[in-house]
Amino acid sequence: MESGPDVRSITHDLRNLVTAIRGHAELALRGISPEDPAREDVAHLVVVTSTVFDLIDQLDGNDSSNTLVAVNLDTSVSAMRRLLDALLPRSVALIVHTDSDDAYVGISKLRIERIVLNLALNARDVMGDGGTLTVRTERPDEGHALIIVSDDGPGFSEEALAHLFEVGFTTKSDRGGSGNGLSRLEPFVRGAGGSLEVDSVAGEGATIRVTLPTTEPGLPVESVTD
Repeated sequence: MESGPDVRSITHDLRNLVTAIRGHAELALRGISPEDPAREDVAHLVVVTSTVFDLIDQLDGNDSSNTLVAVNLDTSVSAMRRLLDALLPRSVALIVHTDSDDAYVGISKLRIERIVLNLALNARDVMGDGGTLTVRTERPDEGHALIIVSDDGPGFSEEALAHLFEVGFTTKSDRGGSGNGLSRLEPFVRGAGGSLEVDSVAGEGATIRVTLPTTEPGLPVESVTD
């Protein structure tokens, strides 16, 4: 009895299809005016393709143990401005500031995108009355770079902070949204040898810092696993 196509063959075809969908969606997004209500729908299509790419990687065996090629953190985050603008309501002001001195990190561009999108959309969902969302990069020392996402929303209580990284935990059941998703981001960050820290006081907003080790441009980087 003949076996069916192997998983890698299927994921290869899926990746090509999703790449085409994403490419057309990004082209459409550039051509849609900020006032067009379809802009947010197209932006969400781009977000979905980011998630699908990650699922394909998991099926293909390219999980946290995969060897990655270092990418430019500032370039990766700056490229997300248009997408973030399309996803945020007018009541939320967006600030994107890159200052990691063009640091290179050992995590894929798609996973950087997914980290920033998750944190930014979490912030959007809780800022019902609007506010300011800031996405920035920094380089505190030669060996590390930071992605910092902060908002002036309601923040987290001490009780919520104690459970943020638990699977399925959410603080948004009464505000819309599907959950914090930090438990899904932590393996990406930890797999790259980094860490994730949340600083918040109830009623005073939240700041989430993703620390990643830096490396040399173009070099393969072995991800760290437990």
